[in-house]
Amino acid sequence: MLLGMHVGDEEKAGMVALWRQHARASGLGAGEIAGAAHVSAGICQIADRRTDAVETLTKAMPGWLRQGLDAHVTVDGRPRAMRDPLAYTELLCGLHPVGSPRLCADRLAATSERTGISRFALLVEGSGDLAATEENVRRLGTEVLPHLG
Repeated sequence: MLLGMHVGDEEKAGMVALWRQHARASGLGAGEIAGAAHVSAGICQIADRRTDAVETLTKAMPGWLRQGLDAHVTVDGRPRAMRDPLAYTELLCGLHPVGSPRLCADRLAATSERTGISRFALLVEGSGDLAATEENVRRLGTEVLPHLG
């Protein structure tokens, strides 16, 4: 199951528990249920200071989020309320590994511990800049992942 980036650990843990309940009810074995490799989607921006990481994302993401949100059409044609792109970016920064390498590692570890999820699909190109994205990926691999088991 892919768990969305707009919800926190408590809601993700609840969804995993609900999935397990229904998996048991449908006859899946304990091994299959325990081995389910759920994925938590999120953003990740690494900087020496959290304020710098947040600033990088709040400068870039609202513009391209607005463009995507403006183009969104519901499958059934019902009207929808537009999210505020800056507020959404700020929400994501509060939920996900955005900040120093240690903070990012701690947030990933905490999400895994609280939810049982150990796989992450992280949007690392939130800056919108190729060189900054490459540096973000480098730092994720060299400064964050070594802290995780």
